[in-house]
Amino acid sequence: MTCYKDYITLNRYNPSRSKLYAFDLPGVESEVLELISKESEDLDNVWERIYSNAWSNMVSDIHNYVQTKFFVNQKLLSRETSEFKTDYNSNTELAGVRIQFDLPRYAKIHVVSIEVFAESGSGSPGVFIQFYENDENGELLWELDQEIEAGRNTIFVDKDFEVDKLFVTYDPSIFTFKETQNKYYNTGYPTWNLTRCYYPCFGGEASVMQINGGGLNIVFDVYCSVEKFVCQNLNLFAKTFWWKIGQEIVIERRYGNRLNQYTTMTIERAEELTNFFQAQYTQALNNSLQSHNLYEDPICFECKGIVSTTKIIP
Repeated sequence: MTCYKDYITLNRYNPSRSKLYAFDLPGVESEVLELISKESEDLDNVWERIYSNAWSNMVSDIHNYVQTKFFVNQKLLSRETSEFKTDYNSNTELAGVRIQFDLPRYAKIHVVSIEVFAESGSGSPGVFIQFYENDENGELLWELDQEIEAGRNTIFVDKDFEVDKLFVTYDPSIFTFKETQNKYYNTGYPTWNLTRCYYPCFGGEASVMQINGGGLNIVFDVYCSVEKFVCQNLNLFAKTFWWKIGQEIVIERRYGNRLNQYTTMTIERAEELTNFFQAQYTQALNNSLQSHNLYEDPICFECKGIVSTTKIIP
């Protein structure tokens, strides 16, 4: 579930976590959203599109602002965990790879893909892979199933995780994959062997560990997320988000492909509404951003410099 789900809703028939509603925005008639919908869209489709666009564009604006004040270390690490051995994994307990990384406050682990080398193919529902926090007794964070063929397969994941310890696993008693060992990176500082690799990271320690013969090669990166920063401070961006929704509604009214009495505006009226919502949004955005102390995460947000002034009395 996204952090902004139902944070602002269309009207009071749908409870809003922030107590803000799109229909309370100036100039937003209750008929507008239904009548500006594209062909085959209903009211819910239109609202979902506007709401999603407003969120994405607001996060992008915040990202651009933050970059003017800070060096945003977007990628902290990129790694491929494993390389395949000759033998197939014959263990009967859950096997896989455990990734540990001491995440800064606003960082995430992003799993790009998982590579397996299968003894035989597996049709629908396919191979079953699970993602746990810490180990198999931890919280189940996500799971997927994927059809595979005999030989080398790449399973695309493209998912973020916000835990320091991530265990990616499968059942080798059901799916037979080649065993894996840690992939070696000649960086000069890791403590490395075939099953465990430790390396320092931001005051802590990171590691990749093969569990019960492994069997997975995980491609992942660790990155700093401005969206995570916004999510964890969402109450301070509530009005900003609200005005951004209004701005997106005006854009839809002005450039949407359905023409009627509610969507057709004079150039003057369109410019008036555009300028109004832009001004309100910009003011709210500036107020929101000035209320934050980004020094709470000096790893992700490194200050570009400190400027000071000194008064000299003649």
